[in-house]
Amino acid sequence: MDNGGATFGGVSFASLGLRVVKADIPLLPDTRQAEEELPGYDGALDIETEYGPRTIELEVALVAADEGEYQARLAQIAKVFNARAGVKPLVLDRAPGKRWICKYNGSISVEKIAQFGTFTLPFKAFNPFSESVNDTTAPLEFGQGYTFGMGLRLGDAYSFSVTSSPTTVNVYHAGTHEAYPVIRISGAASNVSLTNNTTGQTFAYNAALASGDVLEIDCAPLAQSVRKDGTNAAHNFTGRFPKLVEGDNSITITAAGANLTVAFIFRHTYLY
Repeated sequence: MDNGGATFGGVSFASLGLRVVKADIPLLPDTRQAEEELPGYDGALDIETEYGPRTIELEVALVAADEGEYQARLAQIAKVFNARAGVKPLVLDRAPGKRWICKYNGSISVEKIAQFGTFTLPFKAFNPFSESVNDTTAPLEFGQGYTFGMGLRLGDAYSFSVTSSPTTVNVYHAGTHEAYPVIRISGAASNVSLTNNTTGQTFAYNAALASGDVLEIDCAPLAQSVRKDGTNAAHNFTGRFPKLVEGDNSITITAAGANLTVAFIFRHTYLY
């Protein structure tokens, strides 16, 4: 593992002639605090704390064999980090099991001596949390870049056969921040309901599913949707889109005539 390496959008820093000298990633994002001062009350009332975007700064060195190669690499670097291309995953070799979804944000001033340059690449992660490089559809195996401290466990299942009602399963989330899964329900049943007993959140799908049907429920706050075979089916959905908290989540599934496969697809999500 080269701790001076990284990839952005799948492009290695090494292919650009770059090496990471220093990574400045704040331990936590900046907070947005909602509070209220009350007459006759010392201090203030703590209403809510939210996290803002996280800034990431990478100090890098650029080396080229001659001036022509140096200028060509600068042009390629500008293309790869073009902010208008949108957010992309940033993975550092020093933490190869996690990725940050971010984009270039700020300005770059290059200090150059001959064909050697140094500068700082500023990024902004609008979703300020890191996440596992693979989602739960990829079996956990050695050699995937995961490191000690990520909390991952071999042998945890994320897809379950449901043929009796109720059925209770365990969904393990290794991350230190909440995760919002895509819940994929395949097969035949009617009046499916799902409850995360750990959080108390529950939903129901008040319609029938036939063999071959696929119901997908995206629980991400900015992407919440209910689709059956690719078509909007939100009119049959009642309740709350469940999240997964750190550790074990006890999930109970009920349905009439159940012959289902229920999969929880997400990336383990971390505060850092």
